[in-house]
Amino acid sequence: MQYLLKIYYRSFAASLLLFMTLSLRAQTPLSSQNFAATNYFNPASVGFGVNNQFNSFYRTQFAGVGDAYKTIGVGADFKIFHYDKEAPNNFGMGINAVSEKVLNGVLQSNYITVSFANRIFLNKLQTSYLALGIGATLISRNIDRDQLTFSDQFNSGRLFNSTSVENIAAYPVRFTTNVGLMYGFSSEDMYLQLGASSYYINRTATNQSYNYINQSFQMVGLINFEHRIWEDKSILVHADYQNRWEAEYYYTGLAMGFPIHDKNERNDRFYLGCFYRSKDAIVPYIGLMLQKYKIGISYDVYQNNMTTANLHPQTFEFSLSTYLSKWKSENLVSLFN
Repeated sequence: MQYLLKIYYRSFAASLLLFMTLSLRAQTPLSSQNFAATNYFNPASVGFGVNNQFNSFYRTQFAGVGDAYKTIGVGADFKIFHYDKEAPNNFGMGINAVSEKVLNGVLQSNYITVSFANRIFLNKLQTSYLALGIGATLISRNIDRDQLTFSDQFNSGRLFNSTSVENIAAYPVRFTTNVGLMYGFSSEDMYLQLGASSYYINRTATNQSYNYINQSFQMVGLINFEHRIWEDKSILVHADYQNRWEAEYYYTGLAMGFPIHDKNERNDRFYLGCFYRSKDAIVPYIGLMLQKYKIGISYDVYQNNMTTANLHPQTFEFSLSTYLSKWKSENLVSLFN
């Protein structure tokens, strides 16, 4: 037992040193349901909880003002280096892919992330743990020049000066990394996650950009909490803080989980809640946990300073997750797990 503990502590120390020495370079997608897929925002969450799961989300942002933004993400995480089916795993791995399109694909960004996490249990009952995760991201961006038109393209008789569209440089492919730390606790009536992650906002300045784009760190902190109340209901609380290059904001809210009774007495629940993103929008949320599937739908109601114009932006988001393994635990089956 002491030998195994030494191995865990050494692996954790090595991961911590790697955390301190690597330059952190990655970005995360903007989402109104990031609590439904924590592994997109914190690599330390992959491979734990309900092992082997698949998640996806689709977000159409500002749909009322044209085809402005669309984001699609898919991911899977699973346990690794695990041979005892009855014992909980200590190592996890995750793979995520995100594609963002701006103005019907004029600018398209693709992200592929591979994450690894190591978990250390903090008590004999193995109900609480600390995990450290490291991820690597491959980022590619592309501009579709065929969809761009500049006024100087109509000038006739040009000899030496190229048009603006010809001057647009190609974005180089970037390889970046990120790290995260996660504390987890679970019991028959409660599920808790506390996490923090750090990213490096790695932006490429084109030849047409005269303003220097600051390269800075992005910090993400989150709290996921669900507790059983009144025997068969639950209350769900989520809060996160993100410091991005574009903006600094917090996102918080809660939802109530109502049981869906059937003959098999499963832990199926229907969720109804609302969240708030600071200085931006109020987000009503409807969720469903049915057997091994989790479904969420949200709609961003923007604040008055955005809706006073003639344009009426609409943002919908849909998420779908499913377990790829059987649930074998007496603890609370949470929407976060």
